[in-house]
Amino acid sequence: MNTKNHYANHLGNFYSWMLGDWKTKETEFREFLFKKNLTAKRNEVAIDLGAGNGVQSLALSKLGYQVIAVDFNKQLLSELEKNAKDSNQSIQIVDDDILSVVQWKDKQPKFILCCGDTITHLNSKEEIQVFIKSCYESLIPGGNFLISFRDYSKPLTGDSRFIPVMSDPSKIHTCVLEYEENKIRVTDQLYEKKEGGWVMSVSSYFKVRLLEEECLLYLKEAGFHWEWEETFQRMITILAKK
Repeated sequence: MNTKNHYANHLGNFYSWMLGDWKTKETEFREFLFKKNLTAKRNEVAIDLGAGNGVQSLALSKLGYQVIAVDFNKQLLSELEKNAKDSNQSIQIVDDDILSVVQWKDKQPKFILCCGDTITHLNSKEEIQVFIKSCYESLIPGGNFLISFRDYSKPLTGDSRFIPVMSDPSKIHTCVLEYEENKIRVTDQLYEKKEGGWVMSVSSYFKVRLLEEECLLYLKEAGFHWEWEETFQRMITILAKK
């Protein structure tokens, strides 16, 4: 199953539950941007690619950015719209693929984000290279590009491939990883307690096995200047500047 269908038919149904308290996540991300001096000046435009239910988008909006939130999952965008309304934040919500970023070039974005392992949802390393170049072309001079993804450099083997993600009295979510040379097969297994017992639903999709050194090379080839790299919320997080 491709990534979009995996989210539409399976993961999107419980993604926000899996993520946990989005308000806490949003506060943590907003504080992270503030400490990194990545707040808006003079109503600058930010594009959140793979916005999901709005953790990054709401943080950006509260830091003064005019936010364009892009995602291909209607359910998560609906949740984002509700979260923005409840938080009294005005966000432009777009149902589209992250590869569409170039269409927003005329908005003169100062900040483009692709967080939460979203970049690995693309089809190949070659497509990731094209995407990074598109982000470079879309930013104004001096603009920032923030990207985060999981560290897939060391393959998980044996029992370690089974990762308990989230559980409560009515649901249990386990993720199973199978490593290939350039891709990872991700299987999301959900047990739900219903009348008559536990019911299992399963769906798989592939992620690109992107390595940190590869991403830094792609950024350099696109024309970006590396600013810093660190681990935030258990993900490799890189800031690059045009």
